[in-house]
Amino acid sequence: MADVTGYTAIVTGASKGLGKAITLRLAQGGARVFAAARSQEALQKLANENPDHILPVTCDVTQSDQVQHLIHTAVKQAGKLDILINNAGLGHFGKVQDLTEEEWDQMMDVNLKGVFLACKYAIPHLIRQKGHIVNISSIAGTVTFPKGGGYCASKFGLMALSDVLTQELKQKEVRVTTVCPGSIQTEFFGEAGPKPYYLQPEQVAEAVYTAVAAPKEVIFNQIVMRPQVPPEQQK
Repeated sequence: MADVTGYTAIVTGASKGLGKAITLRLAQGGARVFAAARSQEALQKLANENPDHILPVTCDVTQSDQVQHLIHTAVKQAGKLDILINNAGLGHFGKVQDLTEEEWDQMMDVNLKGVFLACKYAIPHLIRQKGHIVNISSIAGTVTFPKGGGYCASKFGLMALSDVLTQELKQKEVRVTTVCPGSIQTEFFGEAGPKPYYLQPEQVAEAVYTAVAAPKEVIFNQIVMRPQVPPEQQK
């Protein structure tokens, strides 16, 4: 496997959970990582873990001007952009009739519009580098479940967007990878907390690293990851 030494990467939703794990793994592999999220304080703590390779940039991915600023900052400081990791996401769960319009709009804005904006402004730079887009989707982008109407809709939409990006960019030699993990041990589950057998963020981050560090002639189009559920807890 190749490494990512000298690459420039952007990771959205980088301040915690999977985004943080991806940022640290890319930095460990030698990439210069522009870590983006809304919390400047959390980003600075992350950057302090590897100040030579992690640069914090405050960004709300639903805001076009902030996304443009993020892309511009990375390209201006590093001179190029090789990897875009669209990781920012959120979920609200409940029956369709119980979801609020605000909850629905938040999921569509962050999980789908945010990816659109980042890709829109990053693609010209990625074409120059024959770079790589990694979209973090979910098992919920491949199968539906009760009370997942909004979340599944946003992730199914992301799967479609990823497929279109693959078709539009393949002649430019820009690779597109969609990662669909099952449940991960992160803050995503709120007060209920994750189950102990859920995937570790570092395990998913390693899959992302494998995809972006692969030889240029190798494309990991879609990676589906599930935790091994103990037999006594299987349905």
